Amino acid sequence: MQTTLYMLQEQRRSPMMSFILQTKNGKIIVIDGGFREDAQYLLDTLTQLGGPNPEIELWLLTHPHLDHADALPEIFTRPNPPRVKAIYSRFLSYEFYKANDFEGCTDARTTREFNEFAAEHPDICHTFEKGQRFAVDSAVINVLRVPEDESLTNNAINNSSVVFRLDTEGQRILFVGDLGEEGGDRVLATVPREELRADFIQMAHHGENGVKKSFYEAVGPRACLWTTPGWLWDNDKGEGQGSGPWRTLEVRGWMEELGIGLHFVTKDGDHKFVLPYPLD
Repeated sequence: MQTTLYMLQEQRRSPMMSFILQTKNGKIIVIDGGFREDAQYLLDTLTQLGGPNPEIELWLLTHPHLDHADALPEIFTRPNPPRVKAIYSRFLSYEFYKANDFEGCTDARTTREFNEFAAEHPDICHTFEKGQRFAVDSAVINVLRVPEDESLTNNAINNSSVVFRLDTEGQRILFVGDLGEEGGDRVLATVPREELRADFIQMAHHGENGVKKSFYEAVGPRACLWTTPGWLWDNDKGEGQGSGPWRTLEVRGWMEELGIGLHFVTKDGDHKFVLPYPLD
């Protein structure tokens, strides 16, 4: 068995984020997981990797949006759910998210529902802290940024994304969730550049309306991981490439300017990376 990272494809039209790392000794880490509609596919994949009763060492949630955090509690409603040893999140208050939702948006409810889930599972639900370090076999996760306060009111839920770096088999993978421009600027101001450097970057907010180009320049990745369906990849609202309001084509242009030639996109299906992955 070799250390392997899996990036799972969305099971509905909307973008979502779901990663699984399995170490060379078979231990499993899950990052986010997707919508409730993605839960069964995630569970099926975990069963394929870990057998009929998979055990998960760590389940890490970047931020409380339903396309990232809703699969986890959904899986726990199923008969005989996997054994999860520890779940980590760092959500700000429901009241803050609700007050700063977009007009007509109800995304803050994910925080309320997860808080109820955490209250039912206090033995396994924990809070991220900046500087935390998790070691699972050869995989080491370094927590570089957590939302410290409720001062970023613009794009509030996305900008509260936790940022962490996964180091394994001599390569680095940076996860930023749905971090927006303001959150990205704050990371650049508080995290040493060397800590941000990575071989792979999970593209912020599915590759559109996330961090600035300067953030990607600081990371200096050689490969990009896009949790992005085809319509969003092409900025297509149904009238052809470029017809939508999303910034994906602009971000794709940034990557071309930065000389990054390796792009793995969920529009093409699941992706499997046996680590170390050849990037030359």
